[in-house]
Amino acid sequence: MATECPDIISEYLVARERYECEGVQIVPSLEPAQIPLGGHGMLVFLLQNAMSAAAELLIKPELPVANRPKGAPLFELGEPVLHAHLEPAQVGSLCVPLRTTPHTRPGPHEIRFNLAVKLAAGGTRVRPTKTAGRFKSTLIDDVVGLDLGRVLGVPYSIIPTRKFSLPITVSDQAAASTEKPYGAARFESLWTLDQLERQSRAQQLVNMQRQSILAGLQTEALYARLLAEAQQRFSQAGVILHIGEAIALGKILTYTVCHFLSNPDLQDGLLVPIYEAAAEYDLPQHDPVWILRNIGFSRVLRLSIALSFGLAAQVLKRQPWDVEERRGLIQVIPERLEAGERLPIELLYIPLLIGAALVSYQIVMDGEDVGHSLRLLQQAKASRAEVFNDPDLAEASRVFDNVLKAMLSQAR
Repeated sequence: MATECPDIISEYLVARERYECEGVQIVPSLEPAQIPLGGHGMLVFLLQNAMSAAAELLIKPELPVANRPKGAPLFELGEPVLHAHLEPAQVGSLCVPLRTTPHTRPGPHEIRFNLAVKLAAGGTRVRPTKTAGRFKSTLIDDVVGLDLGRVLGVPYSIIPTRKFSLPITVSDQAAASTEKPYGAARFESLWTLDQLERQSRAQQLVNMQRQSILAGLQTEALYARLLAEAQQRFSQAGVILHIGEAIALGKILTYTVCHFLSNPDLQDGLLVPIYEAAAEYDLPQHDPVWILRNIGFSRVLRLSIALSFGLAAQVLKRQPWDVEERRGLIQVIPERLEAGERLPIELLYIPLLIGAALVSYQIVMDGEDVGHSLRLLQQAKASRAEVFNDPDLAEASRVFDNVLKAMLSQAR
Protein backbone atom coordinates (compact mmCIF):
# COMPACT_ATOMS: atom_id res chain seq x y z
CA MET A 1 0.00 0.00 0.00
CA ALA A 2 2.00 2.97 -1.31
CA THR A 3 -0.29 5.67 0.08
CA GLU A 4 -2.82 5.02 2.85
CA CYS A 5 -5.93 7.18 2.79
CA PRO A 6 -7.73 8.08 6.01
CA ASP A 7 -10.85 6.32 7.22
CA ILE A 8 -13.68 8.79 6.65
CA ILE A 9 -16.59 6.49 7.53
CA SER A 10 -15.68 6.77 11.23
CA GLU A 11 -16.40 10.51 11.07
CA TYR A 12 -20.06 9.78 10.35
CA LEU A 13 -20.92 6.67 12.34
CA VAL A 14 -19.46 3.86 14.39
CA ALA A 15 -18.65 0.98 12.06
CA ARG A 16 -16.14 -1.49 13.44
CA GLU A 17 -17.24 -3.88 10.70
CA ARG A 18 -18.06 -2.88 7.13
CA TYR A 19 -19.20 -4.85 4.13
CA GLU A 20 -16.77 -4.73 1.23
CA CYS A 21 -17.27 -5.73 -2.38
CA GLU A 22 -14.28 -5.54 -4.75
CA GLY A 23 -12.62 -2.79 -2.74
CA VAL A 24 -15.72 -0.67 -2.02
CA GLN A 25 -16.65 -0.50 1.68
CA ILE A 26 -20.36 -0.18 2.44
CA VAL A 27 -22.13 0.65 5.70
CA PRO A 28 -25.96 0.66 5.45
CA SER A 29 -28.34 2.34 7.87
CA LEU A 30 -31.94 3.51 8.12
CA GLU A 31 -33.01 6.96 9.29
CA PRO A 32 -35.02 7.02 11.46
CA ALA A 33 -34.30 3.66 13.07
CA GLN A 34 -38.00 2.70 12.90
CA ILE A 35 -40.56 3.53 10.20
CA PRO A 36 -44.13 4.26 11.30
CA LEU A 37 -46.92 2.37 9.62
CA GLY A 38 -47.87 4.31 6.50
CA GLY A 39 -44.69 6.37 6.73
CA HIS A 40 -41.27 6.52 5.20
CA GLY A 41 -37.58 6.58 6.06
CA MET A 42 -34.28 7.04 4.30
CA LEU A 43 -31.88 4.26 3.44
CA VAL A 44 -28.34 5.60 3.72
CA PHE A 45 -25.32 3.79 2.33
CA LEU A 46 -21.94 5.16 3.37
CA LEU A 47 -19.52 4.23 0.60
CA GLN A 48 -15.73 4.29 0.88
CA ASN A 49 -13.58 3.39 -2.10
CA ALA A 50 -10.55 1.56 -0.75
CA MET A 51 -8.86 1.44 -4.17
CA SER A 52 -6.75 3.85 -6.20
CA ALA A 53 -9.02 3.25 -9.23
CA ALA A 54 -12.50 4.53 -9.98
CA ALA A 55 -15.36 2.17 -9.14
CA GLU A 56 -18.91 1.69 -10.41
CA LEU A 57 -21.19 0.25 -7.72
CA LEU A 58 -24.52 -1.42 -8.40
CA ILE A 59 -26.90 -2.23 -5.53
CA LYS A 60 -29.93 -4.35 -6.34
CA PRO A 61 -32.47 -4.63 -3.48
CA GLU A 62 -34.69 -7.66 -2.85
CA LEU A 63 -37.79 -6.28 -1.13
CA PRO A 64 -39.90 -8.54 1.11
CA VAL A 65 -43.39 -9.37 -0.10
CA ALA A 66 -46.67 -10.23 1.59
CA ASN A 67 -48.19 -13.70 1.31
CA ARG A 68 -51.55 -12.22 0.38
CA PRO A 69 -52.08 -10.90 -2.15
CA LYS A 70 -49.25 -12.99 -3.56
CA GLY A 71 -46.17 -10.99 -4.35
CA ALA A 72 -47.44 -7.66 -3.03
CA PRO A 73 -44.38 -5.65 -1.90
CA LEU A 74 -44.14 -4.49 1.71
CA PHE A 75 -41.92 -1.52 0.82
CA GLU A 76 -41.30 0.84 -2.05
CA LEU A 77 -37.88 2.28 -2.91
CA GLY A 78 -37.27 5.55 -4.71
CA GLU A 79 -35.37 3.56 -7.35
CA PRO A 80 -35.45 -0.19 -8.02
CA VAL A 81 -31.69 -0.40 -8.69
CA LEU A 82 -29.10 1.92 -7.14
CA HIS A 83 -25.95 3.16 -8.83
CA ALA A 84 -22.96 5.12 -7.57
CA HIS A 85 -19.75 6.22 -9.26
CA LEU A 86 -16.77 6.60 -6.93
CA GLU A 87 -13.55 8.29 -7.98
CA PRO A 88 -10.27 6.79 -6.69
CA ALA A 89 -10.39 6.70 -2.86
CA GLN A 90 -13.56 8.80 -2.83
CA VAL A 91 -16.04 8.60 0.06
CA GLY A 92 -19.71 9.46 -0.29
CA SER A 93 -23.23 8.73 0.86
CA LEU A 94 -26.03 7.31 -1.26
CA CYS A 95 -29.53 8.04 0.06
CA VAL A 96 -32.81 6.62 -1.19
CA PRO A 97 -36.31 6.98 0.30
CA LEU A 98 -38.06 3.87 1.58
CA ARG A 99 -41.85 3.79 2.07
CA THR A 100 -44.26 1.30 3.53
CA THR A 101 -47.17 0.07 1.42
CA PRO A 102 -50.79 -0.76 2.32
CA HIS A 103 -49.65 -4.39 2.75
CA THR A 104 -47.00 -3.61 5.35
CA ARG A 105 -47.58 -4.89 8.87
CA PRO A 106 -45.90 -3.73 12.09
CA GLY A 107 -42.88 -5.69 13.24
CA PRO A 108 -39.44 -6.74 12.02
CA HIS A 109 -38.67 -7.06 8.32
CA GLU A 110 -35.55 -7.47 6.23
CA ILE A 111 -34.30 -6.16 2.91
CA ARG A 112 -31.56 -7.98 1.04
CA PHE A 113 -29.10 -6.19 -1.18
CA ASN A 114 -27.02 -7.70 -3.98
CA LEU A 115 -23.76 -5.94 -4.88
CA ALA A 116 -21.68 -5.66 -8.01
CA VAL A 117 -18.59 -3.49 -8.51
CA LYS A 118 -16.69 -2.69 -11.67
CA LEU A 119 -13.20 -1.33 -11.00
CA ALA A 120 -11.10 0.57 -13.48
CA ALA A 121 -7.87 -1.22 -14.39
CA GLY A 122 -4.67 -0.79 -12.43
CA GLY A 123 -6.04 -0.05 -9.00
CA THR A 124 -4.25 -0.87 -5.73
CA ARG A 125 -5.49 -0.68 -2.15
CA VAL A 126 -5.31 2.70 -0.42
CA ARG A 127 -7.21 1.64 2.71
CA PRO A 128 -6.52 -1.55 4.67
CA THR A 129 -8.93 -4.43 5.14
CA LYS A 130 -8.26 -4.33 8.88
CA THR A 131 -6.68 -1.82 11.24
CA ALA A 132 -6.28 -1.25 14.97
CA GLY A 133 -5.96 2.52 14.55
CA ARG A 134 -3.96 4.85 16.77
CA PHE A 135 -6.87 6.37 18.69
CA LYS A 136 -7.18 5.00 22.21
CA SER A 137 -8.86 6.82 25.07
CA THR A 138 -10.60 5.85 28.30
CA LEU A 139 -12.52 9.15 28.27
CA ILE A 140 -13.79 9.50 24.68
CA ASP A 141 -15.91 6.53 23.63
CA ASP A 142 -17.39 8.08 20.49
CA VAL A 143 -15.25 9.78 17.83
CA VAL A 144 -18.00 10.61 15.33
CA GLY A 145 -17.57 14.18 14.07
CA LEU A 146 -14.36 14.83 16.02
CA ASP A 147 -11.79 14.51 13.19
CA LEU A 148 -10.02 11.87 15.27
CA GLY A 149 -10.91 8.84 13.17
CA ARG A 150 -9.59 10.30 9.93
CA VAL A 151 -6.34 11.53 11.52
CA LEU A 152 -5.53 8.75 13.99
CA GLY A 153 -7.59 5.85 12.69
CA VAL A 154 -9.95 3.64 14.68
CA PRO A 155 -10.32 -0.17 14.76
CA TYR A 156 -12.29 -1.71 11.91
CA SER A 157 -12.37 -4.81 9.75
CA ILE A 158 -14.22 -5.72 6.57
CA ILE A 159 -16.64 -8.49 5.69
CA PRO A 160 -16.05 -9.45 2.04
CA THR A 161 -19.43 -10.09 0.43
CA ARG A 162 -21.62 -9.64 -2.60
CA LYS A 163 -24.84 -9.51 -0.62
CA PHE A 164 -26.06 -8.41 2.80
CA SER A 165 -29.31 -7.86 4.67
CA LEU A 166 -30.60 -4.85 6.58
CA PRO A 167 -33.27 -5.28 9.29
CA ILE A 168 -36.21 -2.89 9.05
CA THR A 169 -38.62 -2.33 11.95
CA VAL A 170 -42.09 -0.92 11.32
CA SER A 171 -43.81 0.54 14.37
CA ASP A 172 -47.55 0.15 14.90
CA GLN A 173 -48.03 3.91 15.17
CA ALA A 174 -49.51 5.61 12.14
CA ALA A 175 -47.32 8.17 10.40
CA ALA A 176 -47.92 11.71 11.63
CA SER A 177 -47.37 13.18 8.18
CA THR A 178 -48.03 11.92 4.68
CA GLU A 179 -45.47 14.27 3.14
CA LYS A 180 -43.22 12.29 0.82
CA PRO A 181 -39.47 12.74 0.50
CA TYR A 182 -37.76 13.24 -2.85
CA GLY A 183 -38.27 10.23 -5.07
CA ALA A 184 -34.87 9.46 -6.58
CA ALA A 185 -31.64 8.27 -5.01
CA ARG A 186 -29.14 11.01 -4.20
CA PHE A 187 -25.35 10.75 -3.99
CA GLU A 188 -23.26 13.20 -1.98
CA SER A 189 -19.48 13.30 -2.04
CA LEU A 190 -17.95 13.43 1.44
CA TRP A 191 -14.21 13.18 0.76
CA THR A 192 -11.84 13.15 -2.23
CA LEU A 193 -8.11 12.79 -2.80
CA ASP A 194 -7.72 16.58 -2.86
CA GLN A 195 -8.35 16.56 0.89
CA LEU A 196 -5.65 13.94 1.43
CA GLU A 197 -3.03 16.37 0.12
CA ARG A 198 -4.08 19.03 2.65
CA GLN A 199 -4.04 16.53 5.52
CA SER A 200 -0.66 15.14 4.47
CA ARG A 201 0.92 18.61 4.30
CA ALA A 202 -0.42 19.45 7.75
CA GLN A 203 0.88 16.15 9.13
CA GLN A 204 4.33 16.82 7.68
CA LEU A 205 4.41 20.31 9.17
CA VAL A 206 3.40 19.00 12.62
CA ASN A 207 6.06 16.28 12.37
CA MET A 208 8.77 18.81 11.50
CA GLN A 209 7.75 21.34 14.17
CA ARG A 210 6.55 18.93 16.87
CA GLN A 211 9.22 19.77 19.43
CA SER A 212 8.85 23.54 19.02
CA ILE A 213 5.05 23.23 19.13
CA LEU A 214 5.16 21.26 22.37
CA ALA A 215 7.72 23.63 23.88
CA GLY A 216 5.59 26.64 22.94
CA LEU A 217 2.39 25.37 24.56
CA GLN A 218 3.20 26.09 28.19
CA THR A 219 0.26 25.68 30.57
CA GLU A 220 0.18 29.21 32.06
CA ALA A 221 0.32 31.00 28.71
CA LEU A 222 -2.15 28.56 27.17
CA TYR A 223 -4.62 29.04 30.04
CA ALA A 224 -4.47 32.84 29.79
CA ARG A 225 -5.06 32.87 26.01
CA LEU A 226 -7.83 30.29 26.00
CA LEU A 227 -9.59 32.00 28.91
CA ALA A 228 -9.51 35.35 27.11
CA GLU A 229 -10.80 33.81 23.87
CA ALA A 230 -13.57 31.96 25.72
CA GLN A 231 -14.76 35.13 27.45
CA GLN A 232 -14.87 36.99 24.15
CA ARG A 233 -16.67 34.28 22.20
CA PHE A 234 -19.22 33.45 24.91
CA SER A 235 -19.93 37.16 25.32
CA GLN A 236 -20.70 37.42 21.60
CA ALA A 237 -23.16 34.54 22.09
CA GLY A 238 -24.94 36.40 24.89
CA VAL A 239 -23.23 34.66 27.82
CA ILE A 240 -21.42 36.96 30.23
CA LEU A 241 -19.26 34.65 32.30
CA HIS A 242 -19.03 35.06 36.06
CA ILE A 243 -15.48 34.84 37.32
CA GLY A 244 -15.93 31.31 38.69
CA GLU A 245 -17.33 30.15 35.34
CA ALA A 246 -14.50 31.82 33.41
CA ILE A 247 -11.80 30.22 35.58
CA ALA A 248 -13.43 26.80 35.25
CA LEU A 249 -13.89 27.12 31.48
CA GLY A 250 -10.25 28.12 31.08
CA LYS A 251 -9.28 25.03 33.04
CA ILE A 252 -11.22 22.49 31.00
CA LEU A 253 -9.95 23.99 27.73
CA THR A 254 -6.36 23.92 29.00
CA TYR A 255 -6.79 20.40 30.40
CA THR A 256 -7.97 19.22 26.98
CA VAL A 257 -4.88 20.54 25.21
CA CYS A 258 -2.58 19.07 27.88
CA HIS A 259 -4.43 15.73 27.77
CA PHE A 260 -3.91 15.37 24.02
CA LEU A 261 -0.35 16.67 23.99
CA SER A 262 0.74 14.37 26.82
CA ASN A 263 -0.01 11.30 24.71
CA PRO A 264 2.15 10.91 21.56
CA ASP A 265 -0.62 8.97 19.81
CA LEU A 266 -3.18 11.70 20.48
CA GLN A 267 -1.05 14.75 19.62
CA ASP A 268 -1.81 14.55 15.91
CA GLY A 269 -5.54 14.24 16.62
CA LEU A 270 -5.48 17.69 18.20
CA LEU A 271 -2.90 19.43 16.01
CA VAL A 272 -3.27 18.20 12.43
CA PRO A 273 -6.83 19.52 11.79
CA ILE A 274 -5.84 22.91 13.27
CA TYR A 275 -2.75 23.23 11.08
CA GLU A 276 -4.84 22.11 8.09
CA ALA A 277 -7.15 25.06 8.71
CA ALA A 278 -4.22 27.44 9.13
CA ALA A 279 -2.77 26.38 5.78
CA GLU A 280 -6.16 26.49 4.02
CA TYR A 281 -6.60 30.17 4.96
CA ASP A 282 -2.90 31.01 4.54
CA LEU A 283 -2.56 32.08 8.18
CA PRO A 284 0.65 32.29 10.25
CA GLN A 285 1.83 28.96 11.64
CA HIS A 286 4.89 29.86 13.72
CA ASP A 287 3.20 30.60 17.09
CA PRO A 288 1.37 27.52 18.44
CA VAL A 289 -0.44 29.44 21.20
CA TRP A 290 -1.74 31.98 18.66
CA ILE A 291 -2.84 29.14 16.37
CA LEU A 292 -4.71 27.32 19.14
CA ARG A 293 -6.45 30.49 20.26
CA ASN A 294 -7.36 31.99 16.89
CA ILE A 295 -7.71 28.96 14.63
CA GLY A 296 -8.08 25.97 16.91
CA PHE A 297 -10.41 27.31 19.59
CA SER A 298 -13.53 25.60 18.19
CA ARG A 299 -11.61 22.34 17.86
CA VAL A 300 -10.34 22.54 21.43
CA LEU A 301 -13.89 23.32 22.56
CA ARG A 302 -15.37 20.29 20.74
CA LEU A 303 -12.78 18.00 22.25
CA SER A 304 -13.35 19.58 25.69
CA ILE A 305 -17.05 18.77 25.48
CA ALA A 306 -16.31 15.17 24.50
CA LEU A 307 -13.80 14.81 27.33
CA SER A 308 -16.21 16.38 29.83
CA PHE A 309 -18.85 13.79 29.04
CA GLY A 310 -16.20 11.10 29.57
CA LEU A 311 -14.99 12.62 32.83
CA ALA A 312 -18.56 12.76 34.15
CA ALA A 313 -19.22 9.14 33.16
CA GLN A 314 -15.98 8.03 34.79
CA VAL A 315 -16.82 9.51 38.18
CA LEU A 316 -20.54 8.65 38.06
CA LYS A 317 -19.91 5.09 36.83
CA ARG A 318 -22.55 5.70 34.18
CA GLN A 319 -23.18 8.00 31.20
CA PRO A 320 -26.21 10.22 31.94
CA TRP A 321 -26.45 11.45 28.34
CA ASP A 322 -27.11 9.25 25.31
CA VAL A 323 -24.84 9.36 22.29
CA GLU A 324 -27.17 11.50 20.16
CA GLU A 325 -27.44 14.14 22.90
CA ARG A 326 -23.66 14.21 23.23
CA ARG A 327 -23.06 14.47 19.50
CA GLY A 328 -25.61 17.25 19.27
CA LEU A 329 -23.98 19.35 21.99
CA ILE A 330 -20.49 18.74 20.61
CA GLN A 331 -21.67 20.30 17.35
CA VAL A 332 -24.12 22.98 18.43
CA ILE A 333 -22.04 24.75 21.11
CA PRO A 334 -19.02 25.54 18.87
CA GLU A 335 -21.28 26.30 15.89
CA ARG A 336 -23.26 28.88 17.85
CA LEU A 337 -20.10 30.49 19.17
CA GLU A 338 -18.61 30.62 15.67
CA ALA A 339 -21.76 32.28 14.34
CA GLY A 340 -22.17 34.58 17.36
CA GLU A 341 -25.65 33.14 17.94
CA ARG A 342 -27.32 33.11 21.34
CA LEU A 343 -26.16 30.21 23.51
CA PRO A 344 -28.40 29.07 26.41
CA ILE A 345 -26.35 29.28 29.61
CA GLU A 346 -27.21 25.70 30.60
CA LEU A 347 -25.15 24.46 27.64
CA LEU A 348 -22.09 25.88 29.36
CA TYR A 349 -22.76 23.71 32.41
CA ILE A 350 -23.73 20.62 30.42
CA PRO A 351 -21.13 19.25 30.30
CA LEU A 352 -18.22 21.72 30.19
CA LEU A 353 -18.33 23.05 33.74
CA ILE A 354 -18.97 19.57 35.11
CA GLY A 355 -15.77 18.47 33.44
CA ALA A 356 -14.01 21.63 34.60
CA ALA A 357 -14.88 20.95 38.22
CA LEU A 358 -13.50 17.42 37.90
CA VAL A 359 -10.10 18.64 36.64
CA SER A 360 -9.88 21.65 38.97
CA TYR A 361 -6.91 20.19 40.85
CA GLN A 362 -5.08 19.09 37.72
CA ILE A 363 -4.84 22.56 36.16
CA VAL A 364 -3.67 24.92 38.89
CA MET A 365 -2.30 28.39 38.21
CA ASP A 366 0.59 29.87 40.17
CA GLY A 367 -0.72 31.08 43.56
CA GLU A 368 -4.27 29.80 42.97
CA ASP A 369 -6.44 28.68 45.85
CA VAL A 370 -8.40 25.90 44.16
CA GLY A 371 -11.02 25.80 46.92
CA HIS A 372 -11.68 29.51 46.41
CA SER A 373 -12.03 29.00 42.63
CA LEU A 374 -14.53 26.20 43.23
CA ARG A 375 -16.55 28.33 45.63
CA LEU A 376 -16.69 31.08 43.01
CA LEU A 377 -18.06 28.50 40.58
CA GLN A 378 -20.61 27.42 43.19
CA GLN A 379 -21.73 31.04 43.62
CA ALA A 380 -22.01 31.47 39.85
CA LYS A 381 -24.24 28.40 39.59
CA ALA A 382 -26.42 29.70 42.45
CA SER A 383 -26.89 32.98 40.56
CA ARG A 384 -28.34 30.98 37.65
CA ALA A 385 -31.05 29.43 39.87
CA GLU A 386 -33.87 30.64 37.64
CA VAL A 387 -32.45 28.72 34.68
CA PHE A 388 -31.92 25.51 36.64
CA ASN A 389 -35.48 25.53 38.01
CA ASP A 390 -36.47 24.00 34.68
CA PRO A 391 -37.52 20.36 35.43
CA ASP A 392 -35.75 19.20 32.25
CA LEU A 393 -32.46 20.34 33.77
CA ALA A 394 -33.00 18.76 37.18
CA GLU A 395 -30.72 15.76 36.65
CA ALA A 396 -27.93 17.81 35.06
CA SER A 397 -28.16 20.30 37.92
CA ARG A 398 -27.90 17.49 40.50
CA VAL A 399 -24.91 16.01 38.69
CA PHE A 400 -23.13 19.36 38.72
CA ASP A 401 -23.94 20.04 42.38
CA ASN A 402 -22.77 16.59 43.48
CA VAL A 403 -19.54 16.84 41.50
CA LEU A 404 -18.82 20.31 42.86
CA LYS A 405 -19.56 19.20 46.42
CA ALA A 406 -17.16 16.28 46.05
CA MET A 407 -14.39 18.49 44.67
CA LEU A 408 -14.92 21.11 47.40
CA SER A 409 -14.50 18.42 50.03
CA GLN A 410 -10.94 17.93 48.79
CA ALA A 411 -10.13 21.59 49.45
CA ARG A 412 -10.61 21.33 53.20
